[in-house]
Amino acid sequence: MQRAMQIEVYPTDADALDAAAALAAEHVRAAAGDGRAVVALGSGRAGRGLMVALAGRGDLPWSRVEWCLADERCASAQDPLGHAKIARDSLFVPRGVAAAKIHAPSIEGDSPEEIAARYAEALRAVAGDAVAFDLVLLAIGADGSLGALASDAAALTATTPVAVVAGDPALVSLTPVTLARAGRAIVTAVGPQTAGAVARALRDGAGPAALLRPSDRVTWVVDRDAAGELLKDARPADARG
Repeated sequence: MQRAMQIEVYPTDADALDAAAALAAEHVRAAAGDGRAVVALGSGRAGRGLMVALAGRGDLPWSRVEWCLADERCASAQDPLGHAKIARDSLFVPRGVAAAKIHAPSIEGDSPEEIAARYAEALRAVAGDAVAFDLVLLAIGADGSLGALASDAAALTATTPVAVVAGDPALVSLTPVTLARAGRAIVTAVGPQTAGAVARALRDGAGPAALLRPSDRVTWVVDRDAAGELLKDARPADARG
């Protein structure tokens, strides 16, 4: 008999992001042990909300976490929508994270391809030659994207740890081969605009978000609005059919 797919659904976006932050803290503590944990942070609305929720927690071993960006816009360092800036304002400055613990693409003056290649090398120095993160935190977009990985992105089939996602501006992003090596992953989705994408990924296995379907190592944390399409067909766990 096929096992039902389980996701964690919370009443509001704030509840969902707080729950995701609590789970992330648990994974970070387990990964760090007596050493360190290497974490990749995704962008987007839910990504920022999760970073704000993490900043409010006192139960992370802050001095033993290496923070990496899962994606970044290839624009100016002053770009107000840049992931590095948002992460700095939402998490790193509030928690006083040392600059040496923050790893982001260097985006000044080079082509997106050169930025991606250089960031891949930087990540190998932090997460090993295979670029294996202890934890990856990513959000689902309304279009079904997983972080910066949109449906038509050539990066979906890249074999390198980091690849370019075309756009204006272009982005650099972790690739599916890198996501597959992560010890743990938490996928978040909030708001009614993501409901269709969540349903397509979990019910139909379609879209980039389906790359990280719920499993022993992947947890989806969503609010009720994001789960709306799935809940239309939901049955109690003990229902017989």
